[in-house]
Amino acid sequence: MSRRHPACARGVRPGRRGVRSAREYGAGRARAIPARALDVAAQRVAARRASPYLLLAFPRAARPPLERSRIRIPLPRTLTTLAAAALLWGAALAPARAQTTSPRTMPPAAPAPPPPAAPIPLPGADTVKEESTQGSGTIAGGPLVDAPVSRSAYRLGPGDVLSVAVFGEFSHVYTVPVTPEGTVVIPEVGIARVLGMNLDQAQDRVRAVVARLYRGVEVTVTLSRIRTFKVFVAGDVSSPGMRIATAATRVSEVVPEATRGAWRRNLLLRRAGGDSVRVDLARFLLLGDPSANPTLSEGDAVVVPPADLRIDTYGGLRFTGAFEYRPGESLADFLYVANAGGGFPSNSADTLRVVRFLGPNDRREFLFSQAEAMGARGHAFLLQPFDGIFTPTVANYKTQMTAKVDGEVLHPGVYPIRNDTTTLRELVEMAGGFTPRASLTHARLLRTPWPVSRSETQLREVPPEQLTREERQILQVQTLSETNAVVVDFRELFAEGRDAYRQTVHAGDQLYVPERRSEVVVLGAVREPGIVPYVPGQSAGAYVARAGGATRRADVRRAVVVRARTGTRERVSDNVRVDEGDTVILPYREERDAADTIRTTAAVLSSIAGLVVSIVFIFR
Repeated sequence: MSRRHPACARGVRPGRRGVRSAREYGAGRARAIPARALDVAAQRVAARRASPYLLLAFPRAARPPLERSRIRIPLPRTLTTLAAAALLWGAALAPARAQTTSPRTMPPAAPAPPPPAAPIPLPGADTVKEESTQGSGTIAGGPLVDAPVSRSAYRLGPGDVLSVAVFGEFSHVYTVPVTPEGTVVIPEVGIARVLGMNLDQAQDRVRAVVARLYRGVEVTVTLSRIRTFKVFVAGDVSSPGMRIATAATRVSEVVPEATRGAWRRNLLLRRAGGDSVRVDLARFLLLGDPSANPTLSEGDAVVVPPADLRIDTYGGLRFTGAFEYRPGESLADFLYVANAGGGFPSNSADTLRVVRFLGPNDRREFLFSQAEAMGARGHAFLLQPFDGIFTPTVANYKTQMTAKVDGEVLHPGVYPIRNDTTTLRELVEMAGGFTPRASLTHARLLRTPWPVSRSETQLREVPPEQLTREERQILQVQTLSETNAVVVDFRELFAEGRDAYRQTVHAGDQLYVPERRSEVVVLGAVREPGIVPYVPGQSAGAYVARAGGATRRADVRRAVVVRARTGTRERVSDNVRVDEGDTVILPYREERDAADTIRTTAAVLSSIAGLVVSIVFIFR
């Protein structure tokens, strides 16, 4: 019986040399198998056992699955040996490791660090709905303020954000909010209550808290962000309800409706603590007095009462209209507000009347001078509801009377005149006279037109088909005519030296003297339409002949002359005079096509024939 080598008994398959040595060993011809053959066999066994792990380590090995017997991994012998040793070592240590990490011997796990504390949410422009921010006065960078925050006047409340700066042996800057309870929590230092304190008091309180842990450090507390909160608006407003406000918001910002209509002077501000304040918005808006427009606090309510009782003002005050009646106000105090803190306007008369109702229809007048109204008598005179204050004005008070000259004069410009006293010749002399190129024929004096009457306005709004013939003619004349042109013959007035009418000028008159154009324009059915030189005394026919004469299509009977000075039209058949700058128009004769004539004639004859047949059929 042949012998079996111990290595073969352990499942180690020898190589070719190993097989041959094993056979010799089994036949008794060899005492032992060479160690080298056994090493090769051991390497093959280790490679076969490590093949699944190597496939996981190398992605390229992820190919379609092969049979276990066909897997070949070309690895160096040294690497194969190390891999096998590592696998064996790991298998040997696995039980021991499992025992050392059992629940009994496992050390307690370190507690997980707590999640970072979320910052205290502060109400602000980014945490409030957009439709609820009316009157908040906030922007992305924080609320708008109209003045620097006073350290001694500003009272801290929930939502304010403070910056606490500590300098010295220990230096740090903390940004901490005021909690709803009115305290500030300084990390690793302590808690300080600052509700209702100003900034100086809060700085002392925080400094005392920091001094418990750190000696010889300087502590400074500043305001980083102003808090926001809710207030309420009620009364005579378009949308009563809640408003978002800040500690810098004033009453006028949450009730913009109160600034329209009558001047509001009796708004009621009810504080959350129970106090009430009367707000005079007219005093703030006209005088700019901030004390008449206080800032808001948490829980405040603004009540806008209806403006029933009023004081009416007319005439020479800086601000007129309806003012809400304020009980106990004197005439002098009221006039100080209505004149915006200044005196009466310069054009107001020195007489002032106060008209007071003694009954439903009975009235009484009180007469004051301006000095009396603003003096002791005015301070003693208390106003009553529905009083009327009338202050007349002086007409044309220090108003300059001027007339304007443009065109061909030596010195165009605006000149002072005496209304209805300065003549047109004097105005031209102030302007230095006419230039050699001035056209006296076409010079015009324009005056400010009268306001359009109501009947004329209504006449222009009526459709033409609903007007009578007479109304249409009136409307046509008003449309084509210049109602602001003063009739003046400048050639007779200046060239011939006649001043029989002594034409005067009014304030606001404008004198325009155009450049002379010694030419006449001929248009229409002429052979050479265009501009021809002006010759004094020539007729319209002569200018037509100089333009090449009329064509065969010219309608001579409808020829007109358009005046350059006024734009009016005159028939040439009236043997009118042609002046320089005028336009002679020779219209075309309306020619009909023979076919159109035949069609028109046939239509007329057909109508007549139908009418005759109808008459015969009726009287048959």
